[in-house]
Amino acid sequence: MVNIHELHLKDLQNPFHPSVFEEYNDYRLLILRLPDQLGKKTKIHSYGFILTNEDLFYYDKNKADFIRFTEGITHLYHFLDDKINSLMVDIETVQEKIAALESSLYKKFTSTFMDHWHDLKKELSRSERVIFKAVDVLKLFISKSKSTKTLPINEFDDLYEHLERTLRSNVAVNDQLDNLYRYYSLRSTDRMNRSIYILTIISVIFLPLNLVVGFFGMNTGGLPFQHAMGTWDAFVSMIVFAVLLTLGVLWKIKRE
Repeated sequence: MVNIHELHLKDLQNPFHPSVFEEYNDYRLLILRLPDQLGKKTKIHSYGFILTNEDLFYYDKNKADFIRFTEGITHLYHFLDDKINSLMVDIETVQEKIAALESSLYKKFTSTFMDHWHDLKKELSRSERVIFKAVDVLKLFISKSKSTKTLPINEFDDLYEHLERTLRSNVAVNDQLDNLYRYYSLRSTDRMNRSIYILTIISVIFLPLNLVVGFFGMNTGGLPFQHAMGTWDAFVSMIVFAVLLTLGVLWKIKRE
């Protein structure tokens, strides 16, 4: 095993280290940070590798030790291929969840939509940033390693295409979430406008009645309806006035 610089060893040990590829005199350092599981709680791991002219080592954080890949660069391809294929399956699962969320939103407008939306949006935005960086680093690694005869270029180009496709899928489902949010916002605004509209109509009907009640509530003499059946006459008059005013408002709404 080649001697690793102390700072590079710390990079390999860091579980949150971003994707990076760097070349040094005796070895090359490759770290790819990829989502290991997409969903309500996305798990993201950094996978570190040391490449020399003869050997390739994977740093196992659980064992805090280097594991030699016996098949070299081919072993690295299979390792990354498994991770990326698993990620592609997770993206498809998230797409199905968003489709179900969209269907439920169209069927029934509920406030719980935002809870599910927020969870998915947070995780997908996070994974998109991570995958975007990993795509750039993998592309750099392939371009820098093409000169070596051991690199299976077709396999790694296919690996890069899969990771890039995963990024495009991630971006697509993120956009789909944004479209759902805009639809939800429009529905919420429409419901609020309807509520305000109804309250305005109620205010138009009852505001004049409040003025009438206030008028008859004055502690002065000479008010109308002061005979024995005055309260009943006043009540009937207010009912008739409210009905006429309501009919007038409805007629106005119908004309518009």
